[in-house]
Amino acid sequence: MTKFKNILLLLGVMLGLSSCDPYWQFGGRYDDDSDRGYTLSGRWFGDFGVYIDGERAYGTVLEFVPDDASYLYGYGRETDYYYNWAGYLEALDYTFDWEVRDRSIYMYFRNPDLNCRISNYRLSPSYFQGNVDNYGSSTYFSLRNYDRYWPDYGYGPLHVPARNMDHITRSRTDSIPVCVRMFNQDPPVK
Repeated sequence: MTKFKNILLLLGVMLGLSSCDPYWQFGGRYDDDSDRGYTLSGRWFGDFGVYIDGERAYGTVLEFVPDDASYLYGYGRETDYYYNWAGYLEALDYTFDWEVRDRSIYMYFRNPDLNCRISNYRLSPSYFQGNVDNYGSSTYFSLRNYDRYWPDYGYGPLHVPARNMDHITRSRTDSIPVCVRMFNQDPPVK
């Protein structure tokens, strides 16, 4: 009987000291927009449905930098990599402001034609996929996280890159490439 009481006591202590993980589901189950913004902050690479000069981009880096500890809004950069006519890898940069509101992610670019809303998505600390919507159209995207922004809890500056790095990725071609998102595309068949 004493052994049974000890086992019950041990199980009770283990249950009492364990915590419940609200993000237990694969793909995340977030309590509020701050949790989404926290998970979103960082750098993501993959296919964002971008075409440059009629060709599918090699890949896109999306960077989300929070402006404060609420993780509800911030600024970011979209870098689209593509092969030019000579076969060299080049990049186009676009800066944007972002916010998370009512479970949707809004991205506001300087060019209003690129503004978009991401509302039907799956987000976890390692991947981000779904559909990006723009003016009644939608395209599939799939990104992987490769750099996180962790808070310093007041002991130093937040790790953020410089806002103006246009001179590093300036296009070397004579003509300015045209970057568009192709909409109404189905997700890739696996």
